[in-house]
Amino acid sequence: MAAEPALPRPPSWLQAARAAFRHQLRLLVYSRLTLVFQVGFLITLPVFVFLIGDLFAGDRASLDLMLAFLPWVALIFVPALAMRAFADRPLDREREFLLTLPLPPSAIAAGAWLAGAVVMLVTLLFTTPLVATLAYLGEPDFGAVAAGYVGAACLLVAFYAIGLFASALARSEVGAFVIALAMLFVLLLFGWDGVGRLAPGSSTARPFDVLAFASPKFWLDQLATGEVQLRALAYFAFLTALAVAGAAAALRAGGDRRPGGAARLVAAVAVAAAAVVAVTAAIPARFALDFTEARRFTLSRGLLEIVGRLPEDARIDLYWSAQGPETPEAIRAYAARVRDFLELVTGRSQGRLAVAVHDPAPGSRAEAAAESAGIRRMPLSSGDAFFLGASLTSAGRQIPIGYFDQTREALLEYDVATALAGLARATAPRVGVISPLLAPGGADPSQAGLNAIAELRRAYDVAIIPAFADSLPEGLDCVIVIGATFLKKEMLRSIDQAVTRGAGLIVMIDPRLRLSPKSDSATPQPSREIDDISDLLLRYGLRYRGDDVVGDAKLATPVADPSGRTITFPFWMRFARDRLSAANPVTAGLGDLLFVEPGAFEAPDEAALVATTEAAGATPRAGMAATAPAALAAAFRPGGGRRVIVAEAEGPFRSAFSEAAAALPREGGASTVFAVADIDWILDPFAYEGGADAGGARKPRNDNAALFLNMVERASGGGALIATRSRATDSRPLSRVAALAREVSLADQEAISAAATRVAEVEQRIAALPEAAGVRSFADLPPDVRERADELRRALASDRATLRAVQDRERAALQTLRSRVILFNLAAGPALALAWTAGVALLRRRRAP
Repeated sequence: MAAEPALPRPPSWLQAARAAFRHQLRLLVYSRLTLVFQVGFLITLPVFVFLIGDLFAGDRASLDLMLAFLPWVALIFVPALAMRAFADRPLDREREFLLTLPLPPSAIAAGAWLAGAVVMLVTLLFTTPLVATLAYLGEPDFGAVAAGYVGAACLLVAFYAIGLFASALARSEVGAFVIALAMLFVLLLFGWDGVGRLAPGSSTARPFDVLAFASPKFWLDQLATGEVQLRALAYFAFLTALAVAGAAAALRAGGDRRPGGAARLVAAVAVAAAAVVAVTAAIPARFALDFTEARRFTLSRGLLEIVGRLPEDARIDLYWSAQGPETPEAIRAYAARVRDFLELVTGRSQGRLAVAVHDPAPGSRAEAAAESAGIRRMPLSSGDAFFLGASLTSAGRQIPIGYFDQTREALLEYDVATALAGLARATAPRVGVISPLLAPGGADPSQAGLNAIAELRRAYDVAIIPAFADSLPEGLDCVIVIGATFLKKEMLRSIDQAVTRGAGLIVMIDPRLRLSPKSDSATPQPSREIDDISDLLLRYGLRYRGDDVVGDAKLATPVADPSGRTITFPFWMRFARDRLSAANPVTAGLGDLLFVEPGAFEAPDEAALVATTEAAGATPRAGMAATAPAALAAAFRPGGGRRVIVAEAEGPFRSAFSEAAAALPREGGASTVFAVADIDWILDPFAYEGGADAGGARKPRNDNAALFLNMVERASGGGALIATRSRATDSRPLSRVAALAREVSLADQEAISAAATRVAEVEQRIAALPEAAGVRSFADLPPDVRERADELRRALASDRATLRAVQDRERAALQTLRSRVILFNLAAGPALALAWTAGVALLRRRRAP
């Protein structure tokens, strides 16, 4: 009797998954729907980025806009592609065919997901023209860009897995699309503030607090910062695995027609999803990789140095109103980041630092303790309020951080480091400030437009010294002179003695103080006899040039003139990294400085911290106030080469006064002298953004405040905070846009100069007519004088037309750049998709028998 033939061995799970993957990949790659999905996705996303989000208006070279709109674009397109995977279609029994194969449903689902993931990743790869655009327009942080793409890839493959689950659950394509759309929308909705308010405000345990952790947008936003946390990757991995497992279960139960089967499966998946969120939330935030160029999410060496000097009883009490029902979800997410950061610092303190979290509920002891510690109560539009601040204590000393402002998130490490430095020091460094802009006493410097001095008080013992005083207080570690150029000789001698003994000195002189014109009626000039602060600087090796105001057409900044027109003004200069000293720690980590109509210094090359390009020029300060900005910009001519705006001189120094020439520097190190040929740069309108709450720290507009505080830190003998402060800055403007505006202005400089000068002269003559005639206004002038003025205005028509034409050309050039960039991004992605489809079709034709 012949033996029966052996049955073929069923494939292993991996073999089955591979077979399903190859089958599903062929279906996707050869399907026209895939091309429609890719083209639609790659057109819609740039439309949102450039036309709705307006990348150019944001003036930032980053993926923020793309990642902000990506979840909502994927919400529509990904389910539309995934809905065909397992759904039944007329004359197409794909689902029944798959289930009749000797393949486990789990392998079928895994293979289908892997095939879809390949298509998602290829489609995401076709968005890289946006990265090329950012590199063309500015200098993006490519580490943060890479982290953003990691998040985008995780989101797309997770969305596709959920689409597969819906396709396996439903029996029709439309049903699969609607179910996937609903599930994804609910997940995205979990990151919305209103969902958290569904919980009763009196609840002591609010499960809605962790709902944001269930939102893929929450984790995408976290990855977009450049910090790749393990729990973010775990969330997307768990969510994807859960959706694929749900799809496998739905396929396995495909023949089950009992009522409620689908509902039970959805409920089981929902319970598993809740467990996933709980597990993800329990993973410590410290398990992360920092992709950013400046290592913004890695504890700086300076902070660790400060923590190492802390007394062993140091403690941080964080007060956070976790139970507040009306607190926005964005603030809740930031509060979680603050808590995680404090726990990370505590973990690296080797037991020197402890942290405790308190919920200052209304009427509780924690609320009373928070108010007593100086924590600020932050009001909400609903009438409620919340606390988010900390009290740092050690050995009876207390330093409060009244409010962790979300707008200063980039400065979180610096704010905490500043407070910890106060605990680590036996005594705070003493800093004396001499300035006619500040009133002696306890007045708030921020009220005088010097928020930088108010911020300085958080880490230093600051004394405001009258400009008419005879001497400095004893024991100063640093002296700051802001605009007090003409001091008593006794005060100059006192400053010199402090410097020769080792104290640091920071001097700011301005040939034209724009925000206080009355203060620059005279400018100091270095001389042999010491009678002003510039003479001291000369003895220390820095010669001040204050007769001229320095400008640079290559560094010019767009400003609005009195008529409302935007002009490229060379005397307001914006300095990027390439114009700052990379060898000096004071400027090494900075990248965006603004100086307003400064002077210059003659200094050795090694002493220059901030310098213009070789295309710099200067104009006499005497005539600037009487000349219109447009005329000044038009008349600007380069000449004289590079100018030094900020300089540093290192001691030890011998006394500038001959009778004290034998004085020796104080034991313990040489002093440092900084000189800045501008004052406006540190005033609030040019250094900080507006809108701060009373008593709160304001968000820096640029790196001006960081440079000032770095100089104080170095001049007072410190240095631990410099690296921490400098790397918090992350200004990445679209520099090519500003450069294009400057190029257009330079090309028409001759015509602009002549026209603007004539317009300015005539307007000034007309404006002076009422005063010359002894009347109050132009309307009170005699008719013949008014007629003559009107004739002068009419004569300026051609000049005004010239200026308008130049401005129109500038706008046209910018619009041309904008249009080309938008068209490139709208066309490049679909073109890549078409090329890929054509390549696949060609490969298929070659393989055909």
